[in-house]
Parts: sequence; structure tokens; C-alpha cells
Amino acid sequence: MSKIYDALRKAEGDKGPFKRNRTPKKKIDVANPRTKMLFSKIDEDFRNAMLHLKNSIDSELKNKQSRVVLFTSSARGEGTTTIAATLARVIALGETDRVLLMDCSVMNPSIHRLFGVENDFGILDLLSEDIDPSNVIKSVDEGVLDIIPIGTLKDTEVMQPLFASEKMGSFIKAVSEKYDYVIIDSSAAIHAPETPIIGSFADGIILVIYSGKTKREVIKRAIMMLEKFDGKVIGTVLNRKKYYIPDFIYKRV
Repeated sequence: MSKIYDALRKAEGDKGPFKRNRTPKKKIDVANPRTKMLFSKIDEDFRNAMLHLKNSIDSELKNKQSRVVLFTSSARGEGTTTIAATLARVIALGETDRVLLMDCSVMNPSIHRLFGVENDFGILDLLSEDIDPSNVIKSVDEGVLDIIPIGTLKDTEVMQPLFASEKMGSFIKAVSEKYDYVIIDSSAAIHAPETPIIGSFADGIILVIYSGKTKREVIKRAIMMLEKFDGKVIGTVLNRKKYYIPDFIYKRV
């Protein structure tokens, strides 16, 4: 599977993969200026990188009518959420595939902030309570993309059993029959014991790697932990790859 070099080189600050809509919008958390981040336009270079990533996923999972893909990393801060959220949005805006983006990143849940939705109910509430799945699904981008936030459960001791439960497996199976793509954002595999468990329900796992920072031994350890639970790592995204000649030259070749 092809690696997406420098996928996040424009993902920081105002030059991120989404160009902000300058129309003021109500924030969920007024104390955090980054809370409301439902952006109006995706940078073209980043969009093309995501389409290449989609093609690679389709190639690896070509025998699957629906694709359940877990995004994780070996260490914190490698850009997993940005990649997963952008890919989901790019696919959904194509308006040919139904896409569900699910936040299972227990350590740093961010999907609800990125898309500016309430985190009143989410996947943890669904797994721990007897509630209707429709209560946890939020539609964004004028209804073309559905997301499920993390939810409000705070007891970390019960999270691993919840994700390992039969209910989790049944839910993943149910949504895979409804959506063409189910994209799951998760915490770093080495730091979050629930991530390899969630990966066991996915058709494939994408490992996001911070170029030039993450050590090879750490990456190998993460892959080993994912495969121990029968997770299938189908590829990697190498982000923040540095260019050593001017960027415009790369665009010309």
C-alpha cells in the first residue's frame, strides 16, 4: 500500500487541511477557540492525498462491500485524528458512499470538537446503556457524513471490557451493513489497551507514523500488539515528511 508522504504538512494553524469558514459560528466550549472546527473547504493537495489513501484502502480491501478501517498510531501526537476525520469527510463529500466516522480515542477524543457537535451521547454510552443507536449518531456537512462521538462515560476501568463486548461486535457488524465506510479513530496502540481490541473488529488497520520522530522499534511493537488480537495492518500513513528541495519542484515532477 502506498504511503502518503507529508500528508499533514499543512495540518497546523490556519494553513491546515481545512480552510476555515470565516463566518462566525457558535462554539460548544467558548474557552477553547479551536472547539468549533467544521471547515468549509479542504486544501486541494491534502484532498488528493486522501483520495490516494482511499484508493489504497479499496485495493487492500477490494473483496469487502463495506470497509471498516481503524486508524491508530504507535505513539501520541502522530496526527491520527486529523487523517481519519479528513479522509471520512473527503469520501463523504463525494456523495457516492455512505460514511460513518466513529470516535474511539478514549485518551484524547476530538471528533466532536472538530465537527462542532455535542458530546452528550456516544459510543461509550451506547455500549454501557440500553439506548437506541440513533441517539448517538450525528449528521454533519448537511447530512452527507455521520459521526459518533466518544460519549460521556468517565470510568476508564470499564472501557476495555466494553470495547471487547459482544455488543461492540454486533454494533460494528450492523453499521458495516448500513455504511460503505466505517472509519474509526483510536488512541495510540501502545498506550491504550482497548485499541488492539477495537482493531480486531476492523477489516483493516492504518498506522499513522510521524516521519523522523517515531522509532522503528516502537512501530514494530505497536504492530505486534495489534496483530496479537488478530488485527490486520494494511498500510501506513507517513506524515510530516520533510522536503529538502523546494516544494514547487515536487509538484512539477
